Amino acid sequence: MGAPIIIGNSYGLWVSNSMKDTFCEVLTAVATLEGHDVKAIYEEAPGVAGTYGVPGMGILLDEFYLYLGGFLGVRRHLDVCRVRLDEVRESCGLSPVAAERMAHLLAWAAYHMDGNPIPVGGSFYESWPPDAAETR
Repeated sequence: MGAPIIIGNSYGLWVSNSMKDTFCEVLTAVATLEGHDVKAIYEEAPGVAGTYGVPGMGILLDEFYLYLGGFLGVRRHLDVCRVRLDEVRESCGLSPVAAERMAHLLAWAAYHMDGNPIPVGGSFYESWPPDAAETR
């Protein structure tokens, strides 16, 4: 089935249910490393709380704005997550292959937050967005 990572009003970034949940775990784990306490998002933010672990229910990335400093804070955080992914890989239950896929997904989310459209039928786990080639 899958679920979207909802960015603004866009539902274009569809991923597996487990990858959606792991995406949240990575954002939270890296936020903790960066000194942000975002654990409350799983209880207080309606676009995340109640969607975690629920098949077909997407997460609303906008819900992280309050915890990470607004739109720009979340956008920066996606880049930080890619840089620090190896540090949280094991605690988030990511194999090396899954970590590589997560790096791609984080890049696609950042690409979309930068105002770029998500291509229909894209392979978010195996391809890089056009502007991410130099940051792999």
